[in-house]
Amino acid sequence: MKQNYFRMFLLFLMIAFNQAYAQRSIPVSEALKKITRIYKAEFAYDPVLLKDKVTSYNLDKLQGKSLEDVLKGVLYPNELVFLYVKPHLYTIVEKSRIKEASPKTTSTEAEAGTGATIKENQLKVSGTVRDEKGIPVAAVTVTEKGTRNATATRENGTFSLTVSDANAVLIFRSVGFNQQEEELVGRSSVDVFLSSENNQLTEVVVTALGIKREEKALGYAVQTVKGNKLQTVKGVDMATSLTGQVAGLVVKNSTEFNATPVLQMRGEDPMLVIDGIPYQNMTLRDIPADDIESINMLKGPTAAALYGSRGAKGAVMITTKKGKSDKISIDVNSNTMMTLGYIAIPKTQTSYGHGLNGKIGNDYVWGPKLDIGNEEKQWNPVTKQEEMMPLVSSGKNNLRNFMQTGFITNNNISLTQGGEKGFFRVGLNQIHNKGQFPNQKLNIYNYTMSGEIKMAEKLTLEGHMGYSRNQAPQVWGGGYGTQGYIYQIMMWTGPDYDIRQYRDYWVTPNVKQNWMYNAWYDNPYLIAYEKLKGVEQNKLNASLIMNYAVSKDLKIMFRNGYDYYKNEESIRNPAGIFSTNGGSLGSNFNFAFNGKGLFGFDQLWGNSINSDLIVNYNKSFAGKWNIDALAGGSIFYFKNREFGARTRNGLSVPGWYSLANAVASTTAGVDAIVNNYGTWAQQINSAYGKMTLSWNNAVYLDVTGRNDWSSTQASNVRSYFYPSVAGSVVVSELMGDLPEWLSMWKVRGSWTVTKKPAEIYENNLSYTTSNLWGNTSATTPDNLADPKLPPTTFRTWEFGTAGYFFNNRLHVDAAYFTKLAYHIQVQQPIAASSGYATSLINTDETRARRGVEITIDGTPIKNQRFQWQSIINYATQHEYIGKLDPIYSLNNLWYKAGARRDVFAQTEHALRGPQGNMIHQNGLPMLSKFVEPFGYKDPKFSFGFINNFTFGNVSLGVNIDGRVGGIMYNYIYNKMYDTGSAPETDNQFRYDEVVNGLKNYVGNGVKVVSGEVTYDSFGRITSDTRQYAPNDVPVSYQSYTRLWGNSYEHGVMSKGFVKIREISLGYAIPKNWLGKSGVRNAAITITGQNLFLFTKFKYSDPDVDNENMNAPAQRMVGLNIRLGI
Repeated sequence: MKQNYFRMFLLFLMIAFNQAYAQRSIPVSEALKKITRIYKAEFAYDPVLLKDKVTSYNLDKLQGKSLEDVLKGVLYPNELVFLYVKPHLYTIVEKSRIKEASPKTTSTEAEAGTGATIKENQLKVSGTVRDEKGIPVAAVTVTEKGTRNATATRENGTFSLTVSDANAVLIFRSVGFNQQEEELVGRSSVDVFLSSENNQLTEVVVTALGIKREEKALGYAVQTVKGNKLQTVKGVDMATSLTGQVAGLVVKNSTEFNATPVLQMRGEDPMLVIDGIPYQNMTLRDIPADDIESINMLKGPTAAALYGSRGAKGAVMITTKKGKSDKISIDVNSNTMMTLGYIAIPKTQTSYGHGLNGKIGNDYVWGPKLDIGNEEKQWNPVTKQEEMMPLVSSGKNNLRNFMQTGFITNNNISLTQGGEKGFFRVGLNQIHNKGQFPNQKLNIYNYTMSGEIKMAEKLTLEGHMGYSRNQAPQVWGGGYGTQGYIYQIMMWTGPDYDIRQYRDYWVTPNVKQNWMYNAWYDNPYLIAYEKLKGVEQNKLNASLIMNYAVSKDLKIMFRNGYDYYKNEESIRNPAGIFSTNGGSLGSNFNFAFNGKGLFGFDQLWGNSINSDLIVNYNKSFAGKWNIDALAGGSIFYFKNREFGARTRNGLSVPGWYSLANAVASTTAGVDAIVNNYGTWAQQINSAYGKMTLSWNNAVYLDVTGRNDWSSTQASNVRSYFYPSVAGSVVVSELMGDLPEWLSMWKVRGSWTVTKKPAEIYENNLSYTTSNLWGNTSATTPDNLADPKLPPTTFRTWEFGTAGYFFNNRLHVDAAYFTKLAYHIQVQQPIAASSGYATSLINTDETRARRGVEITIDGTPIKNQRFQWQSIINYATQHEYIGKLDPIYSLNNLWYKAGARRDVFAQTEHALRGPQGNMIHQNGLPMLSKFVEPFGYKDPKFSFGFINNFTFGNVSLGVNIDGRVGGIMYNYIYNKMYDTGSAPETDNQFRYDEVVNGLKNYVGNGVKVVSGEVTYDSFGRITSDTRQYAPNDVPVSYQSYTRLWGNSYEHGVMSKGFVKIREISLGYAIPKNWLGKSGVRNAAITITGQNLFLFTKFKYSDPDVDNENMNAPAQRMVGLNIRLGI
């Protein structure tokens, strides 16, 4: 018993001894040395600051404790705080030093209050630190170079520090800013302007599911665009300003009115995620640029692996702004731009009128010579009858005279406030776009509201709501097949009329047009004001997020997002029109216009809901190890519905646009109205998880897994699993002492598998009901599909590296990726005897998309008043054929293993002799009937060159981007050769033929004088005994040009281009000018978008990557005004 008491007594003594030892006080300076050894951290401070400071914090039991927690335990009881400078470097200052000094206390008195004394040769330095906009920056660490002597700026940006020598060098450091050094050279007052730092390896980025992580921990490529880069040159679509900003992101910008840009990441369409929610129906146009805090591009499927098949093509992660300041703040941002010329516009010849063979006619522009004193019977638009009139080129500028000055104004006002209990923010955005053709008006309104409230110590609620409305009364007027303005004015009508004389477009309303043609073509003004296609779109999106901290390490989040949209389109055309092509409504409602009048409408509406429940656990252990794990589940559901109707046989009463006005059908069983309707719905249930294991903040390993259950698949095959693995090693953290030129360096790699199930109804053999033949009917699909068909599967590898050099002045990031596709689902033709046209099958063919992305950004020039920041983005990617399927792969000469898939192949190559000379027959060029390749469609590479210059309060931004290589068929260029509009056709040969009656054009090349040639099924020569002589057969220039000039070989050309996308020249109003007006900041900026184009592609802007008689590309110039109140 005594032994037990003795043992208990010894145990008590040991516990008491340990407690006493743990509570033994040591100098703070000694504690910091021990912390330095354990955590590999460095500290900058004034030694006087730590004099007589002690700590009783137990530094012997640090396992599992973070550096921040230990520093708090050591410093806080001594009224000291630590400030982060950069990884593993902190500065220590008095807590009172980061607060505003009392108005009654001078900076000298505040310095004297520290008890420091000024010794001989020492110098007391004071000053103010501001950012690029002149706003004071608090908590900036100011260190005397080569010492631990340091302080920090107060809330008003001021500081004071006693240095050892009048020639000392001060180092200014702060999170989010580039480090800056200042040589004193005897100065006792120093004012410093810090530039923002673009250190992506240490900054926090938004990843899949809206999770924020340090970029250095990621094993895949990401790139961030700050919202303020998109909020100065504001057009209709914010996506245009993204062009060139991200390596691997191609933005295809259309010149057509109300057309939205197309975003492609690594050649594919990425998903859009807003504040962590993957809405089904939202687009970038629905988000005001001024609401965006940042855009994080998750490149490729590994980055978005937690989204399953929806994230297989990467993701665009939008983070919206939150309220931050304790005070209510109002921000106003207005940008207005107008057309200042064109960077691409079609040109025509102005010497010959409409007609054929030199004679006036109904269409084509191979008519008579103008301006030589001849007269012809023509339509007079003033008297509205045919009369003898001179043949003169009165319409040399018809297109420009028909167009109007375009106008865009984008206005935004927002109100925000934040505090300890939460924040709120409301915003209103209004965009008005006056198009370049008559009656083109687009109005967009966006209203947003968001907020967060701290319900309890561990519980926060965050909500967001947005509403957008787009409305345009007339979006018609583009394209060839739809008989738009370019088609009517530039292609099939000549310069022998003045378009302005046709503004009065009726002879008799709804009966006869005032127009020179009496069939097929319409007066462009009638198209603008009578042949209307109006659109209206309304969208609502809302989200609710609940975060609950169960403990310091364990957190739970529930997030729910909902969106609803309704698109309404209406088409009306009056009686008395001629052109009938191109009628369309909604997603798949196509028809011809009716000369007896027509009315139709279409409504497409739907909603989606996405709910997530996520549990996150983050714990450090064993000193240097950390585990960050999450598990969650989601339910995603969407449903779209469509209903459309149109009149079948015209309108009973002209000018009354209503289905009730439909002409009654005279055919039994056929309705007067044609209907179209459909429903699409899908639900995906998901479970997912992620685990990140890291060591020493230097080595990271991510493992994720997601399983989807899709309602569109058969029950026994609707489960799909998506795994991924990613790793990152911050090599610089493992190297010890780094070379002076190296700031940080990491390598990364990743692997993932994604799958693409069949689309809705794609493998469903159900009947489809419709009004196809004027009554209710049902049809079977023409595609035979197996509901158990395995999905298309993708396996992706990615490797990359990133580094910062020369004290973060230079940043380089490079990535290489391969995305292999197999089990590819394709539709293949099958025998008609089966009852079907095609069959959905899995092929044995494999394809691989490979590419390289490089980003180089830095600050080539930086001093106290001038700075140049620059970003260069480069990317190349192409899809290659892997293994061929012996049955289902294409059977031609260029589709083979290892070859690129983006071959542009067509007929109408010129037949050429052994020396490359064009072969003629009867004086005309011979064209091949075999399909042959012309080249590759995709560019060799795309690039962006982003520059920002700052000189005091003046800023200059210049954004240049482009695509190099690739070919495309130039429809407008070639078609003008066919119609006779091309300016190149105005030459001596044409003059001789029309005026002098001479057919004297001899094509350059050869003719066959004897022998023959045979070909195999692929167009390869199997035997050739032809003999050639120079072509000497004169022919009609019109005939030659219409044949050769309208061929594919003549019209295929390089689509590469370089474009000066945006320029902005701004001036930030000095704060002292604003005085006590209540305006906290103000700036005025001259803005320009789409300014200059350098390309070999003729008459059209290749930016949109498709030519179909596109509208001219406008140069926009204007003014931006910003106020912060």
